[in-house]
Amino acid sequence: MGTVQRPNRLILLVILGLSAVLAACSSGGGKGGSSQNNRDTIPDSFTLTTPSGVDPTKVGFGTAVVSAPVKITGINAPAPVSIQGGEFKIDNGAFSSSAGTISNGQSIQVRVQTPIKAEQTATAILTIGGVEASFTVTTGPDTTPPEVSILFPPPASMTEGQTLFVRGTVKDLHGALEAGAITVNGVEADLVLNDSGDEGEWQVEVELEDGLNAVAVTAVDAKGNSGVGAEIEATKAPITEAFPSDDVPLKDPVGVVLSNENDHPIIFITDPTAKSVISIDLMDGSRKVLSDNAIQTDDPFERPWRLAKGEGSTLYVSDRYKGSIFVVDTQTGIRTALSLQDPLNKIKEPKGIAYSPVDGQLYVPQDHSVFSIDTETGDVSIVVDYSSTPLAERPFLSIVDLTVDTKKNRILALDDATYVSINLTSNDDETFSLNERIYAESIAIDQEANRIYIVEAIKSRVAYLDGDLNQSSSFSTFGGDSSENRLVEPWGISVAPGFGFAVVADRKLKGLVAIDIESGRRVIISKSATQ
Repeated sequence: MGTVQRPNRLILLVILGLSAVLAACSSGGGKGGSSQNNRDTIPDSFTLTTPSGVDPTKVGFGTAVVSAPVKITGINAPAPVSIQGGEFKIDNGAFSSSAGTISNGQSIQVRVQTPIKAEQTATAILTIGGVEASFTVTTGPDTTPPEVSILFPPPASMTEGQTLFVRGTVKDLHGALEAGAITVNGVEADLVLNDSGDEGEWQVEVELEDGLNAVAVTAVDAKGNSGVGAEIEATKAPITEAFPSDDVPLKDPVGVVLSNENDHPIIFITDPTAKSVISIDLMDGSRKVLSDNAIQTDDPFERPWRLAKGEGSTLYVSDRYKGSIFVVDTQTGIRTALSLQDPLNKIKEPKGIAYSPVDGQLYVPQDHSVFSIDTETGDVSIVVDYSSTPLAERPFLSIVDLTVDTKKNRILALDDATYVSINLTSNDDETFSLNERIYAESIAIDQEANRIYIVEAIKSRVAYLDGDLNQSSSFSTFGGDSSENRLVEPWGISVAPGFGFAVVADRKLKGLVAIDIESGRRVIISKSATQ
């Protein structure tokens, strides 16, 4: 049998000691290498600069500025990359703010978004393997005048008053505003600024001469940048006079729609006596016949009553006597009758008409009921129908007009004593009794101001309710305090997003009146001569 001999203990101790010494020697450090495979992830120092020709102290407002590419050296393993306040990209990659890695010899660039205000800085801090570099740019001086707009009155208007109320907004993109920033025809306007001092609302009363008056708004910011920001024209004349002329006279304006046609403000009205639809250019008040029986003899109008603006250049017109819905192209004036699929002949005398951009449907009242019309097929469907309900149980006697509340997906319909809210999802209705007798002719909803406007011809007024319509809703007269440019027999009203006023069609004045949403002040937009 063989014998196994134990190794010499002294020899083993010597071997182990030599191994420890060699291991310690091999772990000697470079500038940042790890003990594993000599990994070095700390780069040589680097600097981020703007490209040649770009002054970092005068960069543009609200723009992206990219640093000149810089090559990363001094590492032998992928190094971690992170950034604060900006984005980076490596070689031809995409910009990103997420952490990544970079290898030796690759190039990196940093991108920052500059402030929109003057003489402010934007800084990004790039970190590679623990080494930081910053990229800082500063916007140049403010040399831009403030932006000013007039919300009321419209660009061309007439008033019988000695003064003109003017209201608008101002915004300084790159700087700030101070008190006295707005003057109108040399008169300092009352200005209310926001907390940042760069936006505000203003109003002023200016004196008028007889005849045509130019009204110019001047704005100046805290750096002294100024300019004429907005101009309108106002004519001081007796309210019996025509404005701007008596061309295409208004005989009997009833329905009215306020619209932006290719960024140009236009009003469309129905004139049942003239059997026409007329367009009015808000920039100068001029009128032209869009569609009538002289221009188009086939399928004539009998009594065009109300209008609703559809998508694009589509205008829907209800013909009260004909029981028809016409589609009028606002660009060409060509009209066609919508082919109603109404076998029970429910729609006989459509007084009101409303279009919903939510579902693309038209809504039309008929006596005690409301119907929807598919604008593509002409199919007529019942929304609510009380024609067979006992008279005492009907929520209204006869609907005179309706409008669509798109925010709450409901119809607001009214007769001369009652409001009914009809949910367009469930078709459930809710009746709201008012705290006073009214004689309503038209209704409109202002989604921005959360108001419901009611036109009452007999009381010569426009009133409004809170848009939430609760049981305690009460009327407030809209623009009733001023004695100038009073309404006589209003029959139609329209409001639209982006406009600071409502437009009212007045049959007795034979014209249109603009009413400021905030103050209730009135001016004449367009009218024929009256006695």
